[in-house]
Amino acid sequence: MSEMETNFYVVGDNRGTAFFLRNIKFFIGLLLFIISGLSITTAYLYFTQLLDQELLTVQFKQEKTRNENLITKLKQTGQQDSEWEQQVLSQFSQQKKMNEQQASLLARQRGEISELNSILAQREQVVHQFQLEKTSTQEQINNLQLKVRSVLQQLLSTQASLTETITENEIIQAKVAELETEKNQLEKLLKKRKQTASSSVVPLNKQKSQTLVDSAVSVEKLKIQSKDGFVIVNYYLTNNSDRLQKGRTGMYLSSRKDLEKDIPFRLDNSTPFRIKRYRVISRKFSKVKDGSFVRILIWNDKKELIIDNAYPSE
Repeated sequence: MSEMETNFYVVGDNRGTAFFLRNIKFFIGLLLFIISGLSITTAYLYFTQLLDQELLTVQFKQEKTRNENLITKLKQTGQQDSEWEQQVLSQFSQQKKMNEQQASLLARQRGEISELNSILAQREQVVHQFQLEKTSTQEQINNLQLKVRSVLQQLLSTQASLTETITENEIIQAKVAELETEKNQLEKLLKKRKQTASSSVVPLNKQKSQTLVDSAVSVEKLKIQSKDGFVIVNYYLTNNSDRLQKGRTGMYLSSRKDLEKDIPFRLDNSTPFRIKRYRVISRKFSKVKDGSFVRILIWNDKKELIIDNAYPSE
């Protein structure tokens, strides 16, 4: 029996569908061919991928072993590199310290060079000033030489006059020596006279000069010294009894015409005393006129005048 063929009939004017329906077997065969080709290519690609994976695994293992070997080598070289790095770092630190030291030395040298430059500048100024002074001193020396020559001429002229005056000076010195010996003798005589005058001072006789008979005190060892307008009076106020004596005493300057005038008792210009044996009384007068007298007055504790004596101040 013959196979049954399917026939398609197209009714209408659509030519595309009619063409497709006429050639549908061709299109189906083409699709089957394409599908079979794609399946073959996919199978080929799958098998090639498997082969590639196996090759990759083998290569990966080889690379892994290589990498492990390289890692071991790198570790060994890393230790060596770390030691070398430490050496390099130590050398670098040493070099850095040396650089710092060199920098400090350079700074010091620069400072010293600047100081030397300043010193050289000062020395140049000093040398320049010295040269100027040298020129000025040379001129002064020339002037001094001229003056020395003139002075030498004057000396030669004065030597002649000096020889004449030397003889005159010798004569004058002899006369001065004689005068000095006479002066010394006169001073010795004056000193002796002053000593005798100061050691024995006698009260001046005046109408109202009085020393009561029953006075228990007296003026002893009176000394009056006069020099350059000053008069210094010292005496011992002596107790002539066995009992304690009290009172006041005073020293005053007086002229000859006022010797007979009474001096009233006053506390402000008299000195109190309480003596069993004696007491030294002293006073200094300034601007004493020539011809003045020193009056010594003593009152007892009842304010009664018991001594009124006058002494020359010279």
